[in-house]
Amino acid sequence: MDNLTTQTLPWSSYQKIGFRFAFLFFILFIILLDWSVNPVLSYFYYEAGLAELLDGIIGWTGQSLFKIQYMILSPYDGQHNDRTFIYLLYFVLAMLALLGTIIWSIWDRKRINYQTLYYWLTAIIRYYLAFTLFLFALEKFFKLQFPDLGFYTLSEPVGNLSPMSLAWAFFGYSYGYNIFMGIAESAALLLLFRRTMTFGAILTLVTLANVMAVNYNYDVHAKMYPTVLFVMTLFLLLPHISRLFQFFFTSQSTSLPVLPAPVFPKRWMRIAKAVLKVLLIGCFLLYTFNDYVTYKQRKTTRENNKMQAGVSGIYDVQTFVVNKDSLTSEHPLRWNQLIMGGARERIRLKGDSLAYMEVFVDKKEILVYGDRIHLARKEQAIYNELGLQESLYVDVDSMLVAQQAKHRFQFELLDSTTLLLKGKIQNDSVFITAKKQPVNLNNFRLMKNGFHWITE
Repeated sequence: MDNLTTQTLPWSSYQKIGFRFAFLFFILFIILLDWSVNPVLSYFYYEAGLAELLDGIIGWTGQSLFKIQYMILSPYDGQHNDRTFIYLLYFVLAMLALLGTIIWSIWDRKRINYQTLYYWLTAIIRYYLAFTLFLFALEKFFKLQFPDLGFYTLSEPVGNLSPMSLAWAFFGYSYGYNIFMGIAESAALLLLFRRTMTFGAILTLVTLANVMAVNYNYDVHAKMYPTVLFVMTLFLLLPHISRLFQFFFTSQSTSLPVLPAPVFPKRWMRIAKAVLKVLLIGCFLLYTFNDYVTYKQRKTTRENNKMQAGVSGIYDVQTFVVNKDSLTSEHPLRWNQLIMGGARERIRLKGDSLAYMEVFVDKKEILVYGDRIHLARKEQAIYNELGLQESLYVDVDSMLVAQQAKHRFQFELLDSTTLLLKGKIQNDSVFITAKKQPVNLNNFRLMKNGFHWITE
């Protein structure tokens, strides 16, 4: 492949303006929205006051410009939910990029082109996309994003599942398909090298198009995030669009030039650049792989502890006593079933109503909550008052119990099948007994039916 020789070719006005906006928007996006990918930026977010600064800016924008009256919930580490905060942040990023583009265009109007700066922007985007997509690939390889089907998903009627839960059940069923998706997302690692960048960008573009199709059509809570990643990947391919069209749709011969890198005049600089690249990629791969191995081990240990303690399973509620009054199965506040163990631990009430719980085997307690938006607003109020501190995460559950956003129950197994719970909901004492169903995960038809070459 031949090298580009466009160092001195002038750019048109719209190319320069478009580049300035893209440069500012993408850099702001990486720093202010997806800081969790980078531990350095994550440190600034939590420890250097960036979280408080963003909360203040977004809060003012939502309340003053868009007249939003409800509490604006901030995202936390690794979340890409399309909540109000995120849409307001996109607006702020776009306005800052637009303002910066105007100032930059006036100040630097005589510039012929931005070829060198374009290289560095593409380098940042390439590394960002490669590392980000590889993180999602590890989620598939370790089966963390789409966990194995548990008691709740297998026993829930399909018609009661949300579109996102249906998609998660589909992907969670097959580990082989998770491996396939992980390999597809790992193709983004080809972006780390200039000679394989175009091929990697094509594969990544197709992969992200599939992610967008799933997220939009199954109402997954992260729609804008993969869309921006898709636009970033398309930005990398823009200089080759006409050549790619020629290659795929005409009989004309063509080649894909390699983006030229800045030339370092001294040998030690070239060696330092190569060593830095190897260290950066190597450290990232080792750190993230070790992080996922550790997280997977902790998750497996928690599930094994529940299995060994004998608490995992589906429990039918036998008695539900509130302040010495027994509630019938038709009462809307009565629990009818508990599902413990697995990725989704739930409480079924009347009809398709659900409550949520977190089970702590070592303490023999569960924390129960209902409306997740209500819980999130209570959490946000605590963080707004006390700030984002690592030590706060240890105490936040107790604070939520005190504010009656969560409800603490102590449990014990009276025998191998009988569960006893005692606790409070609001100011009412609650006493519950439940009986475990004789259900095994492998007895569900979905789990029994494996792969068949012959299906007749």
